[in-house]
Amino acid sequence: MHYAILGNGVAGIEAALGLRARDSEARITLVSAEHEHCFSRPALMYVFAGQTTLRDTEPYDRGLYDRMRFERRSGRVASLDAPGHALVFDDGSHLGYDKLLLAVGSKGRSAPWPDAEGEGLHYFVTLRDLEALDRAARKGMRAAVVGGGLIGVEVAEILHDRSLHVTFVIREGWYFPAALDANESALVAEHMRDHGIDVRTGATVDRVVRGDGGRIRALRLAGGVELPTEVVVSSIGVVPNTDFLTGGALKLAADGAIETDDALRTSVPNVWAAGDCANVTWVDASRRPEQLWYTARDQGRAAARSMLGDDVSYRRGTWYNSAKFFDLEWTTAGHVPATVGPDGSAVVPLPGYRTWYQRVPGRFESQRIVVKGDRVVGFNMLGSRWNHEPFLEWIHERRSLEWVLARLAEAQFDEELSPRFRIDAGASVS
Repeated sequence: MHYAILGNGVAGIEAALGLRARDSEARITLVSAEHEHCFSRPALMYVFAGQTTLRDTEPYDRGLYDRMRFERRSGRVASLDAPGHALVFDDGSHLGYDKLLLAVGSKGRSAPWPDAEGEGLHYFVTLRDLEALDRAARKGMRAAVVGGGLIGVEVAEILHDRSLHVTFVIREGWYFPAALDANESALVAEHMRDHGIDVRTGATVDRVVRGDGGRIRALRLAGGVELPTEVVVSSIGVVPNTDFLTGGALKLAADGAIETDDALRTSVPNVWAAGDCANVTWVDASRRPEQLWYTARDQGRAAARSMLGDDVSYRRGTWYNSAKFFDLEWTTAGHVPATVGPDGSAVVPLPGYRTWYQRVPGRFESQRIVVKGDRVVGFNMLGSRWNHEPFLEWIHERRSLEWVLARLAEAQFDEELSPRFRIDAGASVS
């Protein structure tokens, strides 16, 4: 049996390990045009900042591939020959397979503004993106980062750290409305401004302005305001990296995601998909990719079991995530209703939901707990370190708000001199 895995990220490597654990004799080939070793994509910002090396982001030692007898093939795949059971490369060569996993991840959504593409326009999703931005970004330059999500704030931070003058341009009325409410966003924006970032909310980009030689000289906003800049980083989201599948036998969603069933099988026999490129069913019955490191890991493992013939029904567990806005910690778990949908449209507030919220006086710190009926269903915590595991336990145990508040300090990481949680007089329920 020959298993081919297109993609050497966390979904691909976890699938390969799962296959090898159950089939010691199979031929397993990992294909990638990006890097010959699996690396942690969320750590790219630290590589750019010089805080770590790319090799140090590799979760497995480099001897793993030989020990597991994984074959590696470097090259860009141009198309999938589904009837011929083969991947077709740019150079015209073929790699046959018995079973194939597509774990091709995502790429930056193309900048839609006139005159955007070209010298000076960057993304920050892939290793090639990092290398291009690293070459272009020099101390003292002016940079505009467009897009109010996690990638955007990471890029703003690393460019500021390199001593560029950074303007953060956010279309929405507040930062990261998919995850933060207005109070939380105001706290984060204030924190970024304190670090020297020029944060512009409610700002729509009209075009990229280029001068002599095609070099970027400004970013024009709706209304005619021009922001002088030499580097523009588009961080307006990611899309599945599936252009090579367009027009082929595989069924794709409108956004390019690969349609899968509950066992992560695609519409083509003997082909599976996992990770950022796979359309899966969410708890609300919607269909879209799960663009998280741990869900890519879990999908890779599930896909391996499915390829081996197990009865698999993939469903993600309760949501959790963590990140930083500069040095401002963020931990979320459970159902925290968004103010905007995946397509950017406004979301109607859900009936029966209440929110307990407090901002800690004098600090960039807040806690938000979401309640449905008489039980806690979600947490959004800013400015201090929290362990998401107790949050998930309390959600699953259907604990009340009063019960959770009495024990909330137990979920804080015990850091020396870290202020402990307490309920402030300004806390409110709405």
